[in-house]
Amino acid sequence: MSAPTVGHHAPPATEIARRRWQELSETEREELLGKLQEQVVVPRPLQFFVGELSVDNDGAVEMIADCRRAPVAEWTDESLILVSTLWLWQISKVAVSELNQADLSFSLLQEFFLTKRRGYRKILAEPDPGLAPGETLFDLAASLVALRKRIERDRIRCMRINGATWERREWFLPKADIRADELPEGLQQHLEARTGHRLPPGDGHVERFTAFTEQVMDSGTNPAEILVALAEYALTLPELGADYSIITCARGNKLETPYDIAMSDVMSYTAVRQDFDPASRGVRLKHDQIMNAISQRMRYNVVCRVRNYSPDPAQRIQAQAFQHPDIAVMEDAHHNGHRANGVRFVTRAPLVFDVDLPGGTRRLKGLADFRINRATHDDDGQFTPKELAIVIRISWWMKAVTEATWRRGLWFDEKYCVKLDSYEDKDGGKLARRKAILGEGR
Repeated sequence: MSAPTVGHHAPPATEIARRRWQELSETEREELLGKLQEQVVVPRPLQFFVGELSVDNDGAVEMIADCRRAPVAEWTDESLILVSTLWLWQISKVAVSELNQADLSFSLLQEFFLTKRRGYRKILAEPDPGLAPGETLFDLAASLVALRKRIERDRIRCMRINGATWERREWFLPKADIRADELPEGLQQHLEARTGHRLPPGDGHVERFTAFTEQVMDSGTNPAEILVALAEYALTLPELGADYSIITCARGNKLETPYDIAMSDVMSYTAVRQDFDPASRGVRLKHDQIMNAISQRMRYNVVCRVRNYSPDPAQRIQAQAFQHPDIAVMEDAHHNGHRANGVRFVTRAPLVFDVDLPGGTRRLKGLADFRINRATHDDDGQFTPKELAIVIRISWWMKAVTEATWRRGLWFDEKYCVKLDSYEDKDGGKLARRKAILGEGR
């Protein structure tokens, strides 16, 4: 498919891009290049092809550094295309890894953004007039933001991730599919068995889970038990068919300075299906080892993400990006820990919190997520949007529990914030200590 053109008399895209960079003041250009350099360090590994060059994250950092040392007129065409791609990433707020493995050019970028806008307008049931006279690639990218905000009024922005190629693809899940206010009897029974309480009546899941959390706290039980119960409940749902279910959430301390959160400030619990046989799935770790290793990694991920809030640029450079709900395949392709644990097909729902802090309510991302896993390479084991909707539903219940807990000024139980001993021999010599920490049968 050939890329549309602006018009016979329009300047070439290369000229337009170079002019846009030159129109910035020296200070503005330096700040922008520095920000792009910061943002490209840590995202999922990138691999672009620009002319004859193959560029990964480190190569992109070096090319940006070269641009910072030279006037725009002296930038190579390859450097201009790369830094412009990253600038368009910032302007449009797309996932730059949607372009992973691409042979970058201005014509490809124009077709990419035109196709994305066409898709947005289709979702909104609006006609697509194509590229307007005089509309540049930069204008096109900027136009996506307002369209996406309108889409997100009643849809959730999600990603499909290929762990083998690091490619991501954006898609939207209707909020109506979540049905978070549907609280089945099986859920009631599961929560009562774990906490001794049933969900009280009320209007909607937020009201009911908030009141439930208050009851549990008033009885002297730490509300971390509710999150653990919900993670274990997910394993009972045949429609999910999960082998593992993991809830990870900040305890509730250091919320005013989230970038100070350490691994000991994060609870994480990994529930493993009781009849799951690791050896039959080619997983070398045992149940307790899987639980321990995954939870430690999840705590580490939170610590990496909260660095996005740091006032220190050196910390922000090391931060992982905030997540969108996603469906992922081949998660063990480049990760030894995932191979050891059988993390292969995954679907995830990050939790976003509205937290009351001095100075007002603050929205915090990166502090928690809920995910389930299937330890199989069978293509039939890939998760579907319908299954992700269930995971998001449970995560919304967890969000209500967490916000009610933090409003009370309570923290989640420390016993879920520590690395637990795993088996060291075939006889399971450390099982007694695990039970002493988590409680019998947990």
